Amino acid sequence: MAKLLGFWNVVAAVIGKAAATDALRSFENYGFQEFVAEFGKSYADSEAAKRQAIFEANLVQIKAQNELYAKGASKWFMGVNDFADLTPEEFAQMRGLRGKPKLPKGRLGSGLQNPATPNPPAFDWREKGAVTPVKNQGGCGSCWAFASAETLESFYAIASGKLVELAPQAFVNCVQNPDSCGGTGGCSGAIPELAYNLTRDKGVPLESALPYTGRDGKCAPYTAAVKVSGYVNVPSNDALAVETALATQGPVAVAVAASPWMLYGGGVFDGCSKQGASGSDLNHAVQLVGYGLEGSEGYWVIRNSWGPGWGEQGYIRISRTNDAKTFVDATPADGVACKPYPPTQTVGGECGVLFDAVYPTGASSATSEEDLFV
Repeated sequence: MAKLLGFWNVVAAVIGKAAATDALRSFENYGFQEFVAEFGKSYADSEAAKRQAIFEANLVQIKAQNELYAKGASKWFMGVNDFADLTPEEFAQMRGLRGKPKLPKGRLGSGLQNPATPNPPAFDWREKGAVTPVKNQGGCGSCWAFASAETLESFYAIASGKLVELAPQAFVNCVQNPDSCGGTGGCSGAIPELAYNLTRDKGVPLESALPYTGRDGKCAPYTAAVKVSGYVNVPSNDALAVETALATQGPVAVAVAASPWMLYGGGVFDGCSKQGASGSDLNHAVQLVGYGLEGSEGYWVIRNSWGPGWGEQGYIRISRTNDAKTFVDATPADGVACKPYPPTQTVGGECGVLFDAVYPTGASSATSEEDLFV
C-alpha cells in the first residue's frame, strides 16, 4: 500500500504543478482565433459569429473562477477545452441521462456491508492495473454504457489478471429499456443495472469486435468475451459503503450531476453544491476508481468519458467535504428515474455521487482464454 500511495502522490504532484500553471494562465492574449486553431474548429460562415459569442462568454467565466483559484479562494479551476464554444444546452448532449431503477426485471445482487476494520486512507485502482485508458463518448448520450463497460473491464481484470477493452456499443445497441430508466435507451440514456443484466444473459464482446460508432445501431448477434452473474447496488447515500466497495471490491459505476463540470480544468471540485438545483440534477454516469487526500481534504477519483483532453487527463477529483450532506434532485422526470417518475429524489455527496453506485459480480470469460486474447 505504501508503494501505491507513494506513486500516486508523485502523480498528483506532477499534475498539480501542471494544473496550477494552466489555471494561472491569464488568457490575456488568448481569444477565439487561438481557440479555433488549438482545437481544430471549423464553422460555416453563418455559425462562426454565434460560436465566438458563446466562447467569449465562457472565457469570462473561466477567468473569474481562475482568479478565485489563484487567490486561494477555490480549490479547483476551469480550463479552455473542446466544449468552450458550447452552450449548457448543447453540452447536455455530451451526457447520457441515467436514473435509479425500480428493481429492473432480473435484478441480482444486494447491499454491501460496511467493514469491520478501517479502510485504507487512500486507494486507487489505476495503480493496480485494473483501469483501461480514458475514452470519449462523443455526442451520443452513452455515458451509462461506458461506465458499465469500464467497470466490467476492471472487474474482469481483478478476477483474471488480464485487462481487456469491452464494447459499450453492445449496450447502446442491445439494452432494452421499457421503463425509460435514465432515458429511452441507446444514445438517449439508460442505466448500468440494465447493462449488467444484458451481460449476465448474453455477455459483452470486445471493443475490437464491435467498435464504438457514437450512434444508435441495430442489435445484431455478437461473440461474447465477458459475462457476469449479476450486480450489487451499494447502499444509497452512504459514503463509507461506497469507500468500502472501492477498497474491497473494485471500481464502481456512479450517477452524478455533471452540468457544472463543463469547463472543469483541475483541482478538487466542489462546484455542484454551489450551483443550486443544477448541482443536484443527476444526468451522467461515470466510473469511480478511487479516493484520496489533498492536505486534509478528501476527494473521490472519477474517470469521465469525455476524452483525455478534459479535466485532469480525463479525470476529475470530487470533494468529499459534503459526504454527509444530501441535496434534492427536483427534476427526476428529466431522466434521472424510471417510470413512474417520483416528484423528487434525495441525493448524497458532492454532485450526488453517493446516490446510485453499482458494480458487477462474478465477472469471467464467456469464451476460451485462447480465443479472447488472440
